[in-house]
Amino acid sequence: MKIVVHKYGGTSLKDPQRLRNCAENIYREYRDGKRPVVVVSAMGRRGDPYATDTFLSLATDISAKPAAREMDLLMACGELVSATLLAVQIQELGCAAMALTGSQAGIITDSNFGRAEILAVEIKRIKQVVESGIIPVICGFQGNTENGELTTLGRGGSDITAVAVAAALKLESATIYTDVPAIKTADPKLVKNARPIYNLNYQEVLEMAVEGAKVIHPKAVEKAMADEIQLVITSLANGNSPPTEIGPRHGIPRGEGGIIRAITHLADIIQFQVNLEPEKLSALLEEIAAQDISLDLIYLSNAKHSFTVPKDQAEAVQEILQRKSIQATRRNNCSRISLIGSGIRGMPGIMTKIYKPLTDRKIPIYYTSDSYTQIALVIPQNRLTESVNCLHEIFFGEE
Repeated sequence: MKIVVHKYGGTSLKDPQRLRNCAENIYREYRDGKRPVVVVSAMGRRGDPYATDTFLSLATDISAKPAAREMDLLMACGELVSATLLAVQIQELGCAAMALTGSQAGIITDSNFGRAEILAVEIKRIKQVVESGIIPVICGFQGNTENGELTTLGRGGSDITAVAVAAALKLESATIYTDVPAIKTADPKLVKNARPIYNLNYQEVLEMAVEGAKVIHPKAVEKAMADEIQLVITSLANGNSPPTEIGPRHGIPRGEGGIIRAITHLADIIQFQVNLEPEKLSALLEEIAAQDISLDLIYLSNAKHSFTVPKDQAEAVQEILQRKSIQATRRNNCSRISLIGSGIRGMPGIMTKIYKPLTDRKIPIYYTSDSYTQIALVIPQNRLTESVNCLHEIFFGEE
């Protein structure tokens, strides 16, 4: 009996026909002698009736700051709807299926509402269901504390559930079904000729996920890397196109796509610049951290300091600066572009290859940073599409 883990994203479950497509895919695996363990996200995206954002708006229409515990209860409803409907659809195809909440599936978390961490997966119930010839359809994104409180894992948390379940079952792989047949060299919404990438290592995908590629949750990649679980990213609409396979560095054929493997981006970031003495700067950073505000692209020098924050945290930073009577230069409407690939740092000529074509187009570059696996640029948001397409053509050419 070969157990396989499937995770289906919201767009794969969006409407009755797509729901049936998922059920048929699961049933095919079952008929072929495999035993699917299925994890689901909420159905659809923002604006769809059972999407997580739709449930969120029901509470935020009532209260500007609804309690985190109640928000977790509300947000978990989306996965409950999709798990139940998918189980019913599988049953209609003539195969036994059972919807399970995160708690029923044995997902134990800490008590950090809204972004809980999985502490353990008690797989006894899942194995009992599978061994009985029934397909478990598990609500992703959610779990329970040891005290019985329902928690959620943060946006995109169903990916984490799928990998955690695969690890607990001691499987070698997990398949993530999304709305794209493979991870691409750039966001296809920005770059029409973005190319599929068929092999990536954990480090590359983790960097891509952190830097804006919305294909898989970074924590899911970290868990897969820790347990050496191969991840397969694919789509039911992918036809004969190969998926993206993600594994250890030693298992990935090199020479595919050159040094730069992908270009990602983050929109809606704000850059702050301040000029402070070391003691005052330390106090500022300490207060920002105390409010759980995430800083990025931090530059510290004797003369000037800068950092970026997501747009939704900018006002909180502004309030701290005003309270401390700190003068700051604020640059709104920025975007971050990241070029991802192993061994980037120190490659001769690579910065010139990036910098010159952008400056030739008079695109301002506010800040750059580099590491072993990425080079990041901060640019004006209204030049984002132009910049990404320019860099994509340089590193990947035209098809």
